[in-house]
Amino acid sequence: MDYLTRHTILKYGRSVLCSEEFRSTFSQVHHYSTTVGDHLLGVTAEAVKQCRARGLTDDDTLKTVVLAALCHDIGIMGRQKKYRNDAECLIRHPLDSVRAYIRITGEADERVIDSIKCHMFPLKPAVPKYKAGWILTVADKICSVNEKFGKSPVTEEDRKELLIPG
Repeated sequence: MDYLTRHTILKYGRSVLCSEEFRSTFSQVHHYSTTVGDHLLGVTAEAVKQCRARGLTDDDTLKTVVLAALCHDIGIMGRQKKYRNDAECLIRHPLDSVRAYIRITGEADERVIDSIKCHMFPLKPAVPKYKAGWILTVADKICSVNEKFGKSPVTEEDRKELLIPG
């Protein structure tokens, strides 16, 4: 991950990165080859790259994308106990992730909420209303496919630099 991507994630996502709830995401396997935490960091890095490639570098867009990406799957934690099956997980984890975003940040930005709720499109028929939601959806699919083929979304160095103490 390049310096500008790391800097952007730290600038807008520090409150999430420093939370115990986020840090716990490195204890649960996700997509068979990574952890929820590494997936969240990987999707966030990919989403920031997608923003830059499209010239979407204003503070509002980057903050929205970073917060939505860091929180989009945080609600999946404890999935074996929370959901009866994969279909229920598909439907409920975005809503649980929205609640986690609000709990962690104390914010309730409509663009972040919509982006998190709709990130499972087209598997779930909720269509993103905002550019940030589309960017998150695409970044999530790119990372998910790579992870299924065993490609880790972040390096140990990336993780260490992003998870610095509060």
